[in-house]
Amino acid sequence: MVLLGLKFVFARVRRTRKQTSAMEVIVIVDPVSTGARMAEVASSRGFRVVSLWSKECTPQIRGALAGIRDGYEAVEEQASIAATVEAIQDQLRRTSSSATVSACIPGMETGVKLADLISLHLGLLPHGSGNAAFAGGDRRNKHVQQKALEKSGLRAVREVCGSKWQDVKDFLGDLGLPMVVKPVQSGGTDGVKLCQSLEEAEEHFSHLNATKRRVDSPDTAILCQEFLAGQEYAVDHVSRNGVHKTVMTWVYEKKALNGSTFVYLAARPLETKECPPEMISYTRAVLDALQVRNGATHAEVKMTPDGPCLVEVNMRMMGAHGAFIPLARLLTGTSQVDATLDSLSQERFDALPDIPRAFGTSGVMVSLVSYSAGTVTSTPGYERMKKLATFLELNSSISCGSAVAVTVDAFTISGHLLLAGSNDQIRADVAEVRRLEEEGLFCFADEAKCFSFGGGVAA
Repeated sequence: MVLLGLKFVFARVRRTRKQTSAMEVIVIVDPVSTGARMAEVASSRGFRVVSLWSKECTPQIRGALAGIRDGYEAVEEQASIAATVEAIQDQLRRTSSSATVSACIPGMETGVKLADLISLHLGLLPHGSGNAAFAGGDRRNKHVQQKALEKSGLRAVREVCGSKWQDVKDFLGDLGLPMVVKPVQSGGTDGVKLCQSLEEAEEHFSHLNATKRRVDSPDTAILCQEFLAGQEYAVDHVSRNGVHKTVMTWVYEKKALNGSTFVYLAARPLETKECPPEMISYTRAVLDALQVRNGATHAEVKMTPDGPCLVEVNMRMMGAHGAFIPLARLLTGTSQVDATLDSLSQERFDALPDIPRAFGTSGVMVSLVSYSAGTVTSTPGYERMKKLATFLELNSSISCGSAVAVTVDAFTISGHLLLAGSNDQIRADVAEVRRLEEEGLFCFADEAKCFSFGGGVAA
């Protein structure tokens, strides 16, 4: 089944490439994480790819996250949008007089704002690229999102927002305990904590004020929110001119580990028929409330006792370094990356199903957890995972010489493991992965951190 699925994908890419003019240009803003995979897919379809680096994507971010490989044309954001567009056009003119920018797509969170502004400047919105400014504020801002839902009559999180504890402490009574305290803009659960008391909430509030986030933001406000009880889902869409198509739904598994409240353990693809009936319609109403008309979105939604409630929606493709792509293609025949490119053509967008097709097998994307830190000398845990019965693919940048951190958020995950096959075998293989994690995935330069497998020291 896996081999058949991959053959289908390769054939699909070859067919699509013939349909695309080699002179069409895709500008990817901050091609990091899934954006780097987007560059590869777009190039395989025959698009000319230009990477545009925004000022938000600092050298630290570029160095810390897996980004685009060498070989693509690159432009840096300039002092104005007009100057940035001129820099892109100058780059194109160096090798071609007829190249046309078809779309400007954010590769990661830092690229969202600039991608919209470039698309607006080039008049690309009617062609499925970019969104106009939102009157309610910055769509990426979690507080702006919840206010927009309230205004539209949709279920929203009860919350208090402020930059100083004195500004919020007298308004926390209605939120109850425990409560979530987190930055108004962040990613990958960075800075998010479930606080069991007001004293703990105040302590974490102060900690957030005194520290920087991994993905920095000019908005330093902090949110105190009610804790939403219920299963968390991720709902991925691709939109064109206000029409939203669901490309995948996922169930998230998170757990308190290594001193962090929320550590990702897995994302399990879910067939539409298994979703709560109102989940997709609610998510599409969220996109309408935020006036999202074009492009990819990744919404995280809790199914509470009184219905679905948005945690946050990201105006970009799902992250995880694009590790999900092979699994999504196997299960549905496409992925959010492929569908985002399809959305740039009305004909190809119309051909996308409204919801994903029925799966032919089961699968899961496992987030790998490290319980120790150090410099890696070997990866015995990885080698054992590759022998699992349901193994599909392992995505990790860790190898000999890599510095590994203890996993506390999405940025410190030790890789993503894709499994596909029967549900029973997947459950058995995931249990084996969790055992390997506890024994240790790596050998470290510090011999005291070299873990044993089955009684023998792993080499």
